[in-house]
Amino acid sequence: MSFSTSDILFIVMVAVVVALIVVCILQRLTIRRRIDRAVENEHRRNAGEIRDLNADLQRFMYLYNDLKTSKHAEPSDTQRTLPIETVTLQDAGDIILAQKKLEADKEELSVRNQKLWEMSLSIQKEKQHIQLLKNDIEEKHKNITDSIAYAKRIQDAVVPRTEILRDALPDYFLFWRPKETVSGDFYWMKREGDVLIFAIADCTGHGVPGAFMSMMGVAFLNEICAKIDESVRPSDILEQLRTLVITTLKQRNEDILEPKDGMDIALCTLNLRTRVLRFSGANNPMYLVRAGELTEYRPVKNPIGLYPKLLQFETTEIQTQPGDYVYMFSDGYADQFGGEIGKKMSYKRFKGVLSDIYNRTSIASEQEKMLADFLDEWRADFMQMDDVLVGGYKM
Repeated sequence: MSFSTSDILFIVMVAVVVALIVVCILQRLTIRRRIDRAVENEHRRNAGEIRDLNADLQRFMYLYNDLKTSKHAEPSDTQRTLPIETVTLQDAGDIILAQKKLEADKEELSVRNQKLWEMSLSIQKEKQHIQLLKNDIEEKHKNITDSIAYAKRIQDAVVPRTEILRDALPDYFLFWRPKETVSGDFYWMKREGDVLIFAIADCTGHGVPGAFMSMMGVAFLNEICAKIDESVRPSDILEQLRTLVITTLKQRNEDILEPKDGMDIALCTLNLRTRVLRFSGANNPMYLVRAGELTEYRPVKNPIGLYPKLLQFETTEIQTQPGDYVYMFSDGYADQFGGEIGKKMSYKRFKGVLSDIYNRTSIASEQEKMLADFLDEWRADFMQMDDVLVGGYKM
């Protein structure tokens, strides 16, 4: 008997279908048996728990009835056989109260945790706000610092070149130490033929306000001394400078009791041919040291600016000798606090320092270093009080 190809395919398909049916039946039977076993196990476990609960209930009922009949009765044999976990109704009540207290504490702890979480969020927001403020302050500080550094470059460019002194005098120094980056103290100089003019000035304030005044002072001196000759008198220069300051700053007599902006200045002219030195000062003196002896040339007690009683500036003429040293300065050095008890240095001690360094060396650079060392030693841990500027000029 032979089968065609279609018959064989049909028989195979029937066999596959039958096999799939058999497999499905076997799987269902296997799953059913597993379910039956699981249900049986659950019934057994539940039955055991019910038995245990009934036993516990019977023990509690027996204990309750016994306590009702005799509160102080001796425990029976049955009671003695109760497990250690057996408790009285009072203990049960205490347990319930303790449980309620625990629940209340849990609720209170939950409330506290919620408050702590809210506080944490608030602190986090505040930290973010503070960080934003910090970043803003740092950016503004950087901008201000950059601006002040640029102002320092401008101030350094505005003051005259020190080569003017180097070409005219045998030796000199300018000890300049601003309290901040820019300074209210400034030096100025100009040479016209055989006439040399040099000055040390101290403007009102220090830092940026003082620096503005100093640059204005430099501009005014450049304007006043645009043309000079041997007849120029320092007092005339100061008179013109005072007029320009009062006019430019619009200072008025009706506001005379209010503090006024201005400057103190010591200004000299030196005839390089005759060696005649002329001095005029507005509140700032000049010291001349010759052969170890210091002579003070006093200023007029008026600032460059409006003042209740305006005095005319005066010119003092001195015939210098080779080796003489002329010192001009702002008040920052003598007013510095320090020493063992933190008091001002004073002009008396400052004069002693200048006399001492003059006797120790005639080299200007060495004198400048001695001045710096003495100031550092005197100041120690004290803050620098003001701008410091000292000029030493060897005749």
